[in-house]
Amino acid sequence: MVIYGRNAVEEAVRSGRNIEKVYLLHGKFFEPEFLSLLQERGVRFQWAKRPQLDRLAGTGKHQGVVAIISPIEYATLQELVEETVNRNSFFFALNGITEPQNLGAIARSVELFGGVGLLLPQRGSAPINEVAVKASAGALLHLKVVRVDFLEEGLLAFKESGGNVYALETGGRDIRDSQLKRPLAFILGSEGKGIDAELVELADLTVTIPTVGKLPSLNVSVAAGIAAWEIFRRGA
Repeated sequence: MVIYGRNAVEEAVRSGRNIEKVYLLHGKFFEPEFLSLLQERGVRFQWAKRPQLDRLAGTGKHQGVVAIISPIEYATLQELVEETVNRNSFFFALNGITEPQNLGAIARSVELFGGVGLLLPQRGSAPINEVAVKASAGALLHLKVVRVDFLEEGLLAFKESGGNVYALETGGRDIRDSQLKRPLAFILGSEGKGIDAELVELADLTVTIPTVGKLPSLNVSVAAGIAAWEIFRRGA
C-alpha cells in the first residue's frame, strides 16, 4: 500500500505501522524533527526526484513525501532462529538483492521446499511490496521475514544457537559433493557483486552450483530454487 502527504506519512510512522521505506523529494526542506522521527522509529528513507515520487503516488499532489506500507508483519530474529532450529529447517539470508521480483521468487522457493523464512538487511535490500508478494505467489505471507541492521548479527546469533551457515557463491565446493548440515542458512548475493567478503568469511563453507554453459552465473532466484531443492532432496 502506498500513502503520501506529510501528515499522512507522519501519522503512519507514529502509529507503528510497518513501513518499508519513505521517499522524500530531493532538494525539499523537511523539518529536523520529522527526519529525526523516521530515524528514531527505524524507518528507512531515501531522497528521490519528483518523477519517481509522482509514479509511486500516482499523483503529483504528494507534498514531496511518499511511503510504502509493508503488506506483511515482520517476525523477530529470535522467532526465525528458534523455529529454524526447532524444525531442523533452513532460511535464506539475502545480501544485496534489490529487485522485488527476485526477492519474491526466492521466497516462493523457500516456502515450497519447507524453509522457515528470509533474513534481510535494513539497507540495500528490495522492499517487500505488492510486486514482491505477487512474485512470491503469496509465499511471503506464510514465511517469517526478519530485517536486521546487519546480516552478520543475525547469522552469528543463528550459529550461536547451533545453526550452520553456507555461502552460495561461484568458486566454492560443488554443492552436490558438500555436506549440508541442518539447521542451516544459505547466504545469497547479487549477480553482479556477489556476497560481501565478511559474510563469506563468516560462512562455514562456500558452495557452488556447477554449470556448463557459456554464461557466467545463474539468476539469483533460480540459484535459490536449486539450493532449496537440494536441501529438500536430502531430507532432514
